[in-house]
Amino acid sequence: MDQIYKSFGQNDVLLGVDFEIADAEVHALMGENGAGKSTLMKILTGVYEADGGTVVENGQTIHFKNTKDAENHGIAFIQQELNIWPNLTVLENLFLGKEITKSFGIVDNKAMRIQAQEIFKKLNITIDLNQLAGDLSIGMQQMLEISKALMQEAKVIIMDEPTAALTNNEIEVLFEQIKKLKSEGVSFVYISHRMEEIFSISDRITVMRDGRSILT
Repeated sequence: MDQIYKSFGQNDVLLGVDFEIADAEVHALMGENGAGKSTLMKILTGVYEADGGTVVENGQTIHFKNTKDAENHGIAFIQQELNIWPNLTVLENLFLGKEITKSFGIVDNKAMRIQAQEIFKKLNITIDLNQLAGDLSIGMQQMLEISKALMQEAKVIIMDEPTAALTNNEIEVLFEQIKKLKSEGVSFVYISHRMEEIFSISDRITVMRDGRSILT
């Protein structure tokens, strides 16, 4: 992301922000509330359009028209408020709006179960596909979100304050998964206020202040 600008009316939120994500790295994004972190990530995920600047992937300038477009480019956003439907099963959450179908539009539950188990095996986790997502621990709901990102073949996973509601043991499990996926080529943008975590998990750190990236 090169020289990104964004304003809302008379409020200048981003003032020429530069932000780079390399292959297979964890890049932490820090800054006080109002620094522009969320707006920058919403531009990267197609929620907002930048007023100026460019997003470049492998030397090619790209423009995300919407969130679906960003997903198709391999970008997933796991927000602090997890996008989980508590009254649906784990399997239904994984494939919501993306169901695998057979002839005549019949949902292929067997194929979906096989694909889900392959993702869980990759993450080395065990979750009952028939369990209601709302009955999972927060840590397992986080794993469910990561599983959804992997199912869309995400190359970049953005995580906003991912440990805010996790226990110490759940944080350890999360960090193990991040390191494992990083070794397989997945990149992460890690947004957090917790300095100890950031220095533990990150390869690079960018600090934002008042709509600018002031340090990387």
